[in-house]
Amino acid sequence: MKVGRYLLYLVISGIIGGIIGGSMNSISTFLSTINFSNNRTALIICIIFSIIVLILTAYQWKTQHDAIKFKKSFLNSIEDDEADIYEKKANLKYNLTTIIAYTLMTVSFIAALLFVIGKNANFSMLFAIIPFMLTGPSSLMLGFFNRRFDSRYPKMGEKNYTEKTLDLMDEGERHITLISMYKNYQMNIVLLMIAIILLSLYSIDTGSSQSFSIFILIIIFVYNSLGYMLKVRKFYKS
Repeated sequence: MKVGRYLLYLVISGIIGGIIGGSMNSISTFLSTINFSNNRTALIICIIFSIIVLILTAYQWKTQHDAIKFKKSFLNSIEDDEADIYEKKANLKYNLTTIIAYTLMTVSFIAALLFVIGKNANFSMLFAIIPFMLTGPSSLMLGFFNRRFDSRYPKMGEKNYTEKTLDLMDEGERHITLISMYKNYQMNIVLLMIAIILLSLYSIDTGSSQSFSIFILIIIFVYNSLGYMLKVRKFYKS
């Protein structure tokens, strides 16, 4: 069953890769026709994405406030059933807060990508960086929120932060977290490999050098793959 599934994945990946590889010229032609060179268009894009970031930041603040409120209600609850309900609501809000924070970063990256595709507005660097700078309050809020939600959380940047955070979880939470992290690790390795291959094919096919991007992706790939394996090796040797 597993062999068949892997073969199916290989076939699907080959088909997708063939489609993408065959359409490289079309993609390149399409991208070359896009131009946001006037400052008005760049300003509009900047304003739209900045508003989205600000709205999400406000939503994050509200979600964090609700999470702390449910956490206090959980700690003050006497009835077990009521406590379980508040604990579940608090943890869901805590999880949603992190999702919102990462969504904010994604929105700012998309804004930067549009300016890269749009080519050289006079103030494109300034316009591209504004949505990213507006994500700063979200990151600060998230950093302070963890310890407000649970005072046992280690401080940001504290030595052995990951280990101390995992120690706070019960066995079930730790199991789910580790499985999710390992699956994400495996998927990240695959996605990095695909990204490196596609960028290399794009560079060769279009003549547009993506060497810097490929170099950065290779560094990230080496860090993720070999870094993990070396840590595992270190554990077994100790």
